[in-house]
Amino acid sequence: MLKNYLKIAFRNLIRHKTFSAINILGLAFGMASSLLIMLWVQDEKAVDRFHANGKQLFQVYERDLNDGKVQGSYATQGLLAEELKRVIPEVQYASSLDYAAAPGTLNTFEAGNKVIKESGNYAGADFFSMFSYPLLQGNAKTALSEPGGVAISRKMAEEFFGSPEQAINKTIRFDNNENLQIKAVFENLPAHASRKFDFLRSWSDYVKQNDWVHNWGNTSPDTYIQLHKTADPEKVKAAIKDFIYRYKKKGNGSFTEELGLQPFPEKYLHSTFKNGKPDGGRIEYVHLFTLVAIFILLIACINFMNLATAQSARRAKEIGLRKVIGAFRSSLIRQFLGEAMLLTLFSGILAVVLAAGLIPAFNNLTGKQLAVPF
Repeated sequence: MLKNYLKIAFRNLIRHKTFSAINILGLAFGMASSLLIMLWVQDEKAVDRFHANGKQLFQVYERDLNDGKVQGSYATQGLLAEELKRVIPEVQYASSLDYAAAPGTLNTFEAGNKVIKESGNYAGADFFSMFSYPLLQGNAKTALSEPGGVAISRKMAEEFFGSPEQAINKTIRFDNNENLQIKAVFENLPAHASRKFDFLRSWSDYVKQNDWVHNWGNTSPDTYIQLHKTADPEKVKAAIKDFIYRYKKKGNGSFTEELGLQPFPEKYLHSTFKNGKPDGGRIEYVHLFTLVAIFILLIACINFMNLATAQSARRAKEIGLRKVIGAFRSSLIRQFLGEAMLLTLFSGILAVVLAAGLIPAFNNLTGKQLAVPF
């Protein structure tokens, strides 16, 4: 019986070539478009979700209240990380992070006869203990603990020295004014890392080069903390709210500063401040394009059903004849559903092929490294 249904379905598809092509192509393009958009949505949601300690990682932000106006920022005090770790018992690790060069510019490295420009940051000694950036050479606890030390990526190690093993403990010149010793080599950052860098310098060097960090009225770097697994984030939020007034006098005016915590995996999609707190950002585009993908697929399905219904009306003579010779209503339903499922199967296969063919251009458009999960 099934073989007979399939034979009839194939004959009808071949007999009505134009109808079949329009229906298959229409549904296939809709499915391919939705698939590409949802791959982008899935990739956006995966950013910064690869860290093993993600549930305990938080970024500190500052909320400023001034004459009834509220503003929020990720810029924090230069000594905040180490003080939070020292004072708040729930904080297991803490690290500051700031650019080694102005955003949009690069630092120059020289070793032997090679000169290369790279982007990087200054980071605290706990950085590699907090974040899941695997070290190929060196120790996570000592990689950024000493002045004059630097951790570089596999890419930099191979460009300058040929391999991570040959790069460790070598000297490399930084911006043509100081020599740094390579204390660690880390794996190249994954595509889902929101902040890209090819080297990290020790935070002690940052403090030595920037006297302003000792003034708690100045802000610039990001501050990240990792809580103990048993710690209550709400309790920590309450404890750090007025933390900076341990180190500076609270003014008598209408200007006040508060600290807050945001789960680190949420920052990429929720980095816009509203009422001084992270609320919105790229997540709005994720929601918008999710709706667009659903809408495109819905339109394609409606078009498919309309065409299938129109075609079934043209086959009234066939239906009548089959009823006369004894066909049951259930068998006719199975026949038409089978044909619809066959069309859908062909559309699905074509949609995957179209998506795979279009994904290189889609990656260029979005700046992603997406692949069709066959």
